[in-house]
Amino acid sequence: MVFDLLEPEDEKKLKTGELANAGCYVFLNPSTQHHVISFDWFPVQNASFTILVKILDSDMLVLLNYVTQQDSRCVWNDSVSFAGAEQVSFSFSLGALQSRWQSVTRDALVDASRALSSMNTSRKKDGNVILHSGDIKLVSLGFRGAVVVRQRVEQARSAHRKFFLTAADWLSSNQDEKGGWGVPVERAIADRRLVLDAGWHSAMAQGHALSVLTRAYAVTNNISYLLISSKALDLFEMDASDGGVRNMLFGHVWFEEYPTTPGSFVLNGFMYSLIGLHDFANVKLADDDPEEARLGAERASVLFATGMDSLRTFLPLYDTGSGSIYDLRHVGLRSAPNIARWDYHAVHVYLLKWLVQITGDKMLNETAERWIAYSWGRKAKHN
Repeated sequence: MVFDLLEPEDEKKLKTGELANAGCYVFLNPSTQHHVISFDWFPVQNASFTILVKILDSDMLVLLNYVTQQDSRCVWNDSVSFAGAEQVSFSFSLGALQSRWQSVTRDALVDASRALSSMNTSRKKDGNVILHSGDIKLVSLGFRGAVVVRQRVEQARSAHRKFFLTAADWLSSNQDEKGGWGVPVERAIADRRLVLDAGWHSAMAQGHALSVLTRAYAVTNNISYLLISSKALDLFEMDASDGGVRNMLFGHVWFEEYPTTPGSFVLNGFMYSLIGLHDFANVKLADDDPEEARLGAERASVLFATGMDSLRTFLPLYDTGSGSIYDLRHVGLRSAPNIARWDYHAVHVYLLKWLVQITGDKMLNETAERWIAYSWGRKAKHN
């Protein structure tokens, strides 16, 4: 069944069969540049929608099915077959059905890349599919089950602001009682000599959240984002042994990407956390913003300064003379050092350069330049 979303009525009530049924659908603008689609819907029962995508260089049809069910796989290859041209079918989990009006925005270019990459069963990234603008065109948008759809369906080149604020709102809605966003899976390090049970918190995640939330405040002036940020600082002031992200190294504070006991002292995660703290410390507050937000920015400033002192103190320990070290797990475990592979070495360099831009610190810059030289084969002098 084809239906017209340009009819004058405000809403369209639809009721069709299950996923194998063609459902009700509308043809989309085939422009290769307009791969982001937005609409409002009210899923009632057994609701799903499908974006049909055509890969231009192969003429393959890719069905992206978005289903209202919980599934830990997030995206998976379907066994459902459809008549017609050569095609593959994937499903994305939207979570449990929530019967209320919802705004949906999906970038079919990203989703098609994720779906096709999910067929790569190896751990190597070489098999991942990366599609670019111009590689696909959208064919149709279909609905199944009992749903109500508002008439307007939009296609666009991008929806960066909408995606960004959706992420900020998710952080706001999912912060736990400790002020963090727990990792729901176990993390084992060093052949399980260091194990974090599901629900652990990461200073790196906290830092990323602070960066997102403070930027969301900057573009919306919604003070709730800063209040969530203030609560997120609590874990930086809580020891890892108590469920926080703070460990001590020779009397200095370290914010742990993996808050193990003994500490692992991962370098890149620590620097990411510092950038988030800097973002909050330097947020431009309005005169009428609440005192809690102002105090939060002051706390973030102190934490950032403390962390920078630790970075300056311990950065030489991560220098091998020919590369860099990923973490200092060997200090607590008395094991061999964990040398950073070259892509992580590059991360160390650009994070150091980022912090140089913020602080102007000459020692950090000298280290970054030396580490860049290592990537070209230079080594420190020997005796």
